[in-house]
Amino acid sequence: MSGGQQKNAKLIDKDGEEQRCKKGEEQTCQKGEEQTCEKGEEQRCKEGEEQTCQKGEEQTCQKGEEQRCKEPKPKATPAIDWKAKCEREWKLSDKGISTPDSLDWQCIYGKKPFGRNLLKSPNPEGLSTSVPPPQPSELEPPPMQPLEEIGDFSGWQVTTEHIPVDTSGIPPGVVVCYLPNYSWSIKEQCVDLKAEGLWEELLDSYQPDIFILDWYEDSKLDKHVFELHIKLLAEDQKTVIKEFSHAPENKMSGDTKNWICVSHIFKNYGPGVRYIHFLHKSKDLFVVGFHRTRITNSTVFVQLRD
Repeated sequence: MSGGQQKNAKLIDKDGEEQRCKKGEEQTCQKGEEQTCEKGEEQRCKEGEEQTCQKGEEQTCQKGEEQRCKEPKPKATPAIDWKAKCEREWKLSDKGISTPDSLDWQCIYGKKPFGRNLLKSPNPEGLSTSVPPPQPSELEPPPMQPLEEIGDFSGWQVTTEHIPVDTSGIPPGVVVCYLPNYSWSIKEQCVDLKAEGLWEELLDSYQPDIFILDWYEDSKLDKHVFELHIKLLAEDQKTVIKEFSHAPENKMSGDTKNWICVSHIFKNYGPGVRYIHFLHKSKDLFVVGFHRTRITNSTVFVQLRD
């Protein structure tokens, strides 16, 4: 081989090896890495996701179902038959009292309409009939105060009626320094019997007994220091079906530290009663100080007969 041929052979050999090297390495690198990367990532992704999904779902499903199976199922609470409960506890059927299905017996039972005082704030001054009425100080005349500032009179409509001064017994020309100045403290409220849990058929047919009680102080301020006026009203709150009034005359002598009770029972009052209007009056006196007649423990309740 001549010198030129050898030189060319070396060039070809060098170039060929270099070409093969570059192409081979690039091909191996690109194909190998790409193949390894793509296949590996794809395989890892698929296997990982599939494994995670299958294991996770299976584990969640198994644990969830197993937990639900182990947890005790809540027992269904039987519905209360409120009508039957009212009939049983109040013996309505035994008394021949009508119990319509249309009424909300759960509401009626919750209001407990029998034997409960239906008046609001029945003892606004917090006085007790087991303790004598408070006596005014003899050293200093008691101050004159509106009733609303003395106690809780919510539910009551409070008014004052001034009585004209009586001068008929004073001879002409006689100067009187102090004349007794009387007034009535009037408190009233109206009880809605249906709103308190009673129903029309009961009031119209059976007509349960309606009890009225009130206590007043024997203040000796005058012969008449207390009045009680009760009216059983129809649906229009104007028509009077039955009424009771009492204005006792007290003795002007004796102990003034007593409570006196007034009571009345309405029976067989007739159909149509829906409201009870309760009104009482207590007499006050202003002469060298203010003196009141107190009232406490006012009561209205409805009772079924035995």
